[in-house]
Amino acid sequence: MRRILIALSLALSLAVVPGPARASDYMDMDLCLGKQVLGRILCKDPREINFVAKVRDNVYLFSVFYAKQMARFLVGISNDKIRVQGREFLKLTRTIPYEFDETSKCAVVEYSSSECNYSEPIVCCSEKTEEDKLDDKFWDRPIPELLEEDLRKALEVLPPEEGQPAQGQQQQGRETSPPAAQ
Repeated sequence: MRRILIALSLALSLAVVPGPARASDYMDMDLCLGKQVLGRILCKDPREINFVAKVRDNVYLFSVFYAKQMARFLVGISNDKIRVQGREFLKLTRTIPYEFDETSKCAVVEYSSSECNYSEPIVCCSEKTEEDKLDDKFWDRPIPELLEEDLRKALEVLPPEEGQPAQGQQQQGRETSPPAAQ
């Protein structure tokens, strides 16, 4: 029996691994998807589901109290599908499609179970990188402030023209800056 379980686990791992996974760069999103989808399948609160280990790339092991005992489930995330397989409950196997938006780094799963009341889409997003946070901070500023900053940077780069006051000096009446020494 143990050999059969190991063989099934390896088969699941090999079935999920082919092709580069779009979400594979975002383990935090994969874990969120695993908990949310498993919670929806079992009609459990995702907070009751525990992440146990990363079995291999894109294959994760979760545990939850199910059917009067502690149960373990393998969740594999591939290009556009999530595959869930029970380790103790081998009949509990599901393959669920999902959409991944690369710009927002979010995955959306449309899945509902007849046993469960929840039918809204599951949305899991990856945490933003420092670069993304800086971009958001930049674009959250008002446009006049952005334009003023661009103008200030452009003026700092330009050399002062002859006959024009240097930056920081003002031209009043006939007074001008002294000619450059040669």
